[in-house]
Amino acid sequence: MDYDRRGDGPPLLLVPGGVGHGGMLDPLAAHLADRFDVVTMSSRVASAKQPETLGDQRPGDHAEDVLGLIDHLFAEPPIVFGFSSGAVTALELLAQRPDRVRLAVVHEPPLVNLLPDAARHRAALESVRAAARDRGLEEAQELMTTAVTAPGPDPGRESDLPRLQRVGAWSDGYAGTGPEPLGPELAELFVRLGELQGIMLEHIMLPFTTHEPGLSVLAAHSDQLVPVVGVDSAGQLPYRTAAALAARLGLPLTEFPGGHLGPVERPAQFAGALKDLLGTR
Repeated sequence: MDYDRRGDGPPLLLVPGGVGHGGMLDPLAAHLADRFDVVTMSSRVASAKQPETLGDQRPGDHAEDVLGLIDHLFAEPPIVFGFSSGAVTALELLAQRPDRVRLAVVHEPPLVNLLPDAARHRAALESVRAAARDRGLEEAQELMTTAVTAPGPDPGRESDLPRLQRVGAWSDGYAGTGPEPLGPELAELFVRLGELQGIMLEHIMLPFTTHEPGLSVLAAHSDQLVPVVGVDSAGQLPYRTAAALAARLGLPLTEFPGGHLGPVERPAQFAGALKDLLGTR
C-alpha cells in the first residue's frame, strides 16, 4: 500500500473514503502532525497501477491491508481514523483485530442495513451502480447525490436515538462558515480521482454500504470505538447510519465540523475537533 508519514507522537493512521487515495487527507494530516505520528494510506484501488482489474472490493480485504500496514509501521496499536468507506474498513479492522487498534474513530460509515428503511436505500444504491454500468457516470453521480443527501424520515420515529455530544470549542463561531479553500495540489488530485469514479460506483459503493458489521464483537470492544458525524450532514443518509451504529452499541454520537466530506473540506477545523476528542481518551 502507498502511504505518507509525518509528525511525532502517538501513532495515528488515517484511512480515506471513496476510492481511498491518501492524498485526500494530506491537509488534515498536516494539521495533526504537531501532536501525532500521522500516516495517511491509500487503498489497494488507489495504489494499483491498473485498478480497473481489481473487481468488487470487500471491507474485510481492505481491513487486512490496513492490518498489514500497522504491523509494518507501528510497534504499538495506533489510533485509526476512517471516513465514509474508510470508516467501514476501520470498523471491520476493529472487529477482526481489536488487539491492533488503540481506538477507532469512524466518521459516517454508510452502513445502510442498520436503518429501518434499509431496503429503500439498497434499491437506490443498486440504481446508482446500474446507471454507472449502463448509462454513464453523469447520471450515476446525480443518483448518488440524491441517495446520500435526501433527508430520511422524521428521526423521532427511529427508536433508541443516541446521545449527541460535541467535544471542545470548535462550534463557537462555526455557524455561517464555509469550507476551507482547496490548495492547488488537492484540486489537481480531485481531477485525477474523477477518473476512478466509475470504479467507486461499480465496485466499492455497494459492497461497502451493504456490509454487515460484527456488532457483537464491536459491542464487546465499544470502549475502543467513537462514532462521529458531520454537523452539516444531519438528516442525511451517512449521518443516520452512524447514529444507528451508535444506538446499537449504546455509544454517544460525536458531532464534528462539516458534512460527509468534513475531513477533506475543513481540515483545520476538523483537525482541531479531532485533537480535542483524542485529548479526552
